[in-house]
Amino acid sequence: MDNLTAAILVFLVSSVCVIFAGVGLARYGDELAEKTGWGTLWVGTLLVSIATSLPEFSVNISAVWLEDAPDLALGNVFGADMMNVFVIAVVALMFGVRNVFENQGRDTQILILLGIGIVALAMVLGASGDVKLGPTSLGALLILVAYIAGMRAVYKAGRTEMHAADIPKPTGSARNAWIGFGISVLVVIVAGRFLAASADSLAELTGIAASFIGVLAVSFVTTLPESSVTVAAAMRKSYGIMIGNVYGSNAFNVSIIFYSDLFYGKGPLLGAMETAHFVAAAAALVLMSMGYVVFRACQAPTLGWARMFTPAIPVVYIGALYFVFTLGQR
Repeated sequence: MDNLTAAILVFLVSSVCVIFAGVGLARYGDELAEKTGWGTLWVGTLLVSIATSLPEFSVNISAVWLEDAPDLALGNVFGADMMNVFVIAVVALMFGVRNVFENQGRDTQILILLGIGIVALAMVLGASGDVKLGPTSLGALLILVAYIAGMRAVYKAGRTEMHAADIPKPTGSARNAWIGFGISVLVVIVAGRFLAASADSLAELTGIAASFIGVLAVSFVTTLPESSVTVAAAMRKSYGIMIGNVYGSNAFNVSIIFYSDLFYGKGPLLGAMETAHFVAAAAALVLMSMGYVVFRACQAPTLGWARMFTPAIPVVYIGALYFVFTLGQR
């Protein structure tokens, strides 16, 4: 068996493991949310979105720590954000744009703006080159602070809009859910190690830039749990969980830069951003902004015409992928 075939085989096997473990994370995360009595959007925003983002977390740590592939890690972060918005746009077109975005509150608006703002912050810090600050960097620390502050604002807005009687109560023991959740986390960590290694090998053996491998192949695999949750939530008409999962994951994905930075010893991770990464980040920013416009169009009747941005999102996504690919061939 030659090296390329072996790398493809490892990539496929580890991908399947990540997918199944990610689905397990979503399932047990949803069960934990029910048992602990957290609110609907907050469930999707915190528990489910972080659970389904653990594949990205595991792959990024492995990429910078074990494979010395910061371009793969950064490509995965911004590629995953692009992919998530692409998926929610397609699902919205299938289930009805107004159905998805219409009955959402101020907490949803803050969450979407948090995703947009944190990507813009990463771009600015990446362009500046960032500054090393102990075991991490100033930029990575600012991103983490912005993420925590933003999530706190989402939580407060959601609770403010709730009546006391509407706040869900715990429904029982969560012991089995915690066990299932823990096993899924372990599988993601192990499989993520092999996924990052095989993706890096594929980039070397095929001559395709690791940044593009991260933006397309790795981000596609690591976002499959989010995609499965998005579709399942839409089928249950749980649009709060659906939006919380997508935009919560997008915000958390960027915050992974902080944790990855702790394992990257060659300087600030954001300082390793290449042109392809800036294009992917800009594309994620544009796609999320288009999603915000669609959200606002469903809240204000006078902006109803702006819902036409929804079918444009997949087109922009595909165009951005092609642009990143051509940059990687130079």
